[in-house]
Amino acid sequence: MAQALVATVARRHRLSHAALNALSVIEGNGGPVAAGELSARMHITSGTMTGVLDTLEGNGYIRRHADPADRRRVLIDLTPAGQAVLDRVLPEVQQVVTAVMSALDDQALHALLHHLAAVRDAVAAAPADLPPPAPRRTPPHLRRS
Repeated sequence: MAQALVATVARRHRLSHAALNALSVIEGNGGPVAAGELSARMHITSGTMTGVLDTLEGNGYIRRHADPADRRRVLIDLTPAGQAVLDRVLPEVQQVVTAVMSALDDQALHALLHHLAAVRDAVAAAPADLPPPAPRRTPPHLRRS
């Protein structure tokens, strides 16, 4: 749900959700971040990251430069224009999230938090040694020959 809200706000500013996320991760790093580390933090492939960075660089939101300690690595940093985009977009994301969540009364909010905590606990308790899953049965209308 939160991702959908962020993506909606990002689109209003002609950014993809991945682009906004990349800008946020770069800012949160407190300084330049290696492209490989950025893609790892965002859980996206290096190929996808290249496309996101190409777009951000084309818009003037980031700059790439060689790592002086290891010229094989590329460092990514925000430009003032990239900082300005975050300064405009992130308050709007917070505003939209607040507006959406304000539709929940206290009882609904407590129930939501309770259920989210239960899901978090179930994920943490999931066994690491599950047996192999049953084979997938692709619905006939989706099967490719």
